Amino acid sequence: MKVLLIRYHDGDDVNTRLPESLNKVRGVTPPLGLAYIASYLEANGHSADIIDAIADNLTRADLEKKIREFAPDIVGVTSMTSNLPGALEAAKTAKTCGVKVVIGGSHMSAYPAETMTFDYIDYGIAGDGEVPMLELVNALEKGLDISSVKGLIYRDNGKIIQNDVYVHMNLDTLPVPAYHKLPMEKYGTLITENPIGTLISTRGCPYKCGYCFSQATDKYHRRRNPNLVVDEMEMLIKRYRVKELMFYDDSICINKNHMRGICTEIINRQLKLKWESPCRIDNVDYDLLKIMKKSGCSKLRFGVESGNPEILKLMNKRITLEQVEKVFQWCREIGIITFAYFIIGYVNETDQTITDTIEFSKKIDADFAMFTIATPYPFTNLYDLAIEKGIVKGDYWRDFTLGKTEKRIPYCIENGNYWIQKAYKEFYFRPKYALKKIFSIRSFSEVKNMISAFKAILLFKMS
Repeated sequence: MKVLLIRYHDGDDVNTRLPESLNKVRGVTPPLGLAYIASYLEANGHSADIIDAIADNLTRADLEKKIREFAPDIVGVTSMTSNLPGALEAAKTAKTCGVKVVIGGSHMSAYPAETMTFDYIDYGIAGDGEVPMLELVNALEKGLDISSVKGLIYRDNGKIIQNDVYVHMNLDTLPVPAYHKLPMEKYGTLITENPIGTLISTRGCPYKCGYCFSQATDKYHRRRNPNLVVDEMEMLIKRYRVKELMFYDDSICINKNHMRGICTEIINRQLKLKWESPCRIDNVDYDLLKIMKKSGCSKLRFGVESGNPEILKLMNKRITLEQVEKVFQWCREIGIITFAYFIIGYVNETDQTITDTIEFSKKIDADFAMFTIATPYPFTNLYDLAIEKGIVKGDYWRDFTLGKTEKRIPYCIENGNYWIQKAYKEFYFRPKYALKKIFSIRSFSEVKNMISAFKAILLFKMS
């Protein structure tokens, strides 16, 4: 069968955590999940293609034209809850072309039944999508019963049935993502050498931060063979000429031996490459950072989140400010660029706790920082707290899924836009920071990226 997988525009992404001015210039990275599904289908005898409407800047009319040209039997659309309206538009467009429509992505682990009320969606898949999509395609092709398809959500005589979420435990059995189906030359960000390549070495995250929506699959931390990971890194550089590799792992150093294995393999092969990744503060030590740097690690992205101990505790972040300072100092000494994420406006925040965060961001002197408004995502502790405080209604995300509200979920504090703008300007418009960035410039592309970022902050605007 012919399968077409789609990543579509967010639509009116009213619940984005990013300022609109930065969202427009931050860049775009590959839809790795769709690439995994496409390669798995191809490896098992099916034709699969991917449309990345964001990278290719496609309109709805463009999308419909491409669907009709490919003439698929099945269209799969990926979605998170916050950008569901865009995914629904893509699904509706696909249905006008007379195909079966499947919705996947993290959203289907949150509100599967509600999403299936839209008659232009035929099936949903919750959890890891490779095996469920293949089983569904095989069943539809052969006219078999679909009731045993793992992770499937479907209708049976008007009743919505939800099969158990599927978790793929052995990642080494998955083929390399179908990068050849993506416009690899178009991917890049403001803080990387472009084009970039993305990959994963692990799936899952055992931590339970209060602001983070966790799928059922997240509680299972699974790791790939380091040799296979490095094979993929080497292939991305040679075949697609990417200049930097970005890991999509939730936190790459959860298992230090796994990280050492990847680094050792890179070093033993004498590969010259540049890579970066998200990482937890409490997952690294000085010696591990040294071997990571030696293997080509140029940048690490840390979720610091707050500069106030009590807010960190409320977030269930399980790190201390002292740990943060130590790790950022180690990275400076070793020569690893740091990127710090901060959340502004958590439940119970005050002017003082927010000021603590802004001052702490300057104290640790990260190379880059991102400040976002706290958003109570579904089934998180933050959402429960916001309901308890009367900030949001308990059925907000259900109503959002059903299209009963198009309003942004309320901020947990007043003047949220003011505080975000203040944080960005105080961090980036410091003379010390400006001089450091000017003297670190190594290419014309870095100059262009810096100017774009500066303009976005100067012309700051929230959605």
